[in-house]
Parts: sequence; structure tokens; C-alpha cells
Amino acid sequence: MKKVLTLFLLVISLTIVSACSSAKEEAATPTLDDYVKALTDAGAKDQGENAYALVNASNGRLLALGTTPIQIIEFDSEEDAQKAKEEQTKLEKWSMRGKILYSTKSDEAKKILDELK
Repeated sequence: MKKVLTLFLLVISLTIVSACSSAKEEAATPTLDDYVKALTDAGAKDQGENAYALVNASNGRLLALGTTPIQIIEFDSEEDAQKAKEEQTKLEKWSMRGKILYSTKSDEAKKILDELK
């Protein structure tokens, strides 16, 4: 009986540990909302949604830091983002981080986006 109980507790413990570790990995990649928050905290104005559907993205935002536009689009997966970047010529020069692609000419915005963790 003790062996069965010990085995049962071990299985539950391993399940909890593996569930917690996978949640940390997902949280390690910033989401679109994280990018928008970091930029608006730095003074960028949210201009609403951009034309993300034209590149088959799942979500997108247009922001402005001063007069410089910042476009951010989010895909369902990193593979989808990479595929879109390879197939869409207008996305070739966009920066990629995980499932997020972004474009701006503002050095200040690039610095904020590159440092986001």
C-alpha cells in the first residue's frame, strides 16, 4: 500500500513540476499586449488596429512614438511568422521575435522593443 501511495504522489509531483515549467516557457516570449504596453508606457500613442489580416496575421496594432509609426503584428505561431516573413516581400525587413513581427524607423522604439523580456 505504501508503494502505491508513494508512486501516486510521485506521479502527481512530476505532473505539477512539468506543468509549471511549460507555463514559464510560454511566458518568456512577449505577446502583442506586452509590446503595446511597453511602448505606451514610453509615451507612444495607440492608433488602433493595423491591416494585419492582409498578411494572414492573427492580430496587429499601429502605434506612434512622436510622429514615427510603429507597426506590430502577431501570428499564431513562430512558424507562421517566419513563413509570412519569407513569403511577403513587404515583411522582409521587419524584425522578428517569436511570433511577433514589428517595423519602425524610430531608434528609441527599436530599443524598447529589443529590450522587452
